Amino acid sequence: MRRRHRSLWAAVSMLAAMAVLAAAGSATAQKEKAAEEPAGGKAATVPEIETLLGNLTIDPPRTHKTMIVFPIRWGGKQAPGEWETLDEAAAAGHLKVTEKDQASVPEVQMENTGDKTVLILSGEIIKGGRQTRTVRSDTILEPKQKVTVPVFCVEAHRWHGRKEFTSSPNVAPSSIQGLMKRGADQGAIWSRAGEAARRIGAPASPTESLDEHLESENVQKKFEEVHKDLGKFSPPDTIGIAVADARTGRVVGMELFGRRDLFEKLQDKLVEGYATDLVLAADEAGKTEEKKVTAADVEAFIRQAAEGTNRYEDTPGSGRGLDLVSGTLRGKGVALGGDVIHLSIQDLRPEPAPVRPIVNPPQEESAR
Repeated sequence: MRRRHRSLWAAVSMLAAMAVLAAAGSATAQKEKAAEEPAGGKAATVPEIETLLGNLTIDPPRTHKTMIVFPIRWGGKQAPGEWETLDEAAAAGHLKVTEKDQASVPEVQMENTGDKTVLILSGEIIKGGRQTRTVRSDTILEPKQKVTVPVFCVEAHRWHGRKEFTSSPNVAPSSIQGLMKRGADQGAIWSRAGEAARRIGAPASPTESLDEHLESENVQKKFEEVHKDLGKFSPPDTIGIAVADARTGRVVGMELFGRRDLFEKLQDKLVEGYATDLVLAADEAGKTEEKKVTAADVEAFIRQAAEGTNRYEDTPGSGRGLDLVSGTLRGKGVALGGDVIHLSIQDLRPEPAPVRPIVNPPQEESAR
């Protein structure tokens, strides 16, 4: 009996100790939450974003038709390490992208077998597999790291083929990237991809592949014209661009990097992502009166972004995901080791409806 009482007493003591530990853990979690969410309910400012947005210089713009691009420089320190882009790592065989063992539309496997850190941007396209996909969120893969990455399908009528993917030189249009920032579902992505193909005049694709639409000869020719007018953004401290639409007079997006070399390698993709909507699709809309956009408008965009609510969020790979909300602005990105590696901010206000001509009703014929 004595042994039984001792056993019962030991069990009670253990349960009491576990309760104390649980209470302590809960208190710690509450303190951490309070530190992240001070009084008023607004999340604490992410220091990486605050540092980046507080030290930007805007250079004179370059234009192509109704697309206006402002190079942006930053005088801060560059994020450390050796980095590769998706295209570089895939071409060198350092990045293996495959379907999961049980293939699933919204997820793929990515493995970095190399010795450099790889940055994969939201909107970048991977082709092959059972269907072509676009990456949902910025992802950092450190050396020897393997993760499951969320994706959207951008090829509606295929579910067969090999297990492996290759990288594409193309990127999803900025309108699709905006939908992803809003939290759109697969149906919305398919719908917008089909609309983009029609508006840019791409030839039909049997499987409705967005990558095939963007690879078509007439689209690539228009991209060449865009790059000829805009050129390369070469100053050594240029780390991003702000993009404006002369039809509306608004800054529509901004792309910033923590490393000059990453921006340099990715700037063509970034420009084409915006040009698909602002130039190629706009050609069908006809001529409109162009509105002036200045550096002051870009500065106002940056101020609005800096005054918003921003927080950390989950990311598929290393580092910390970034989320920013300020009025109609929405930003997503990723940070590593105290530095923003990439931050994309778009103005997601509702798109203006096309102007419809006023049609006068037919006059009734007078009685004869």
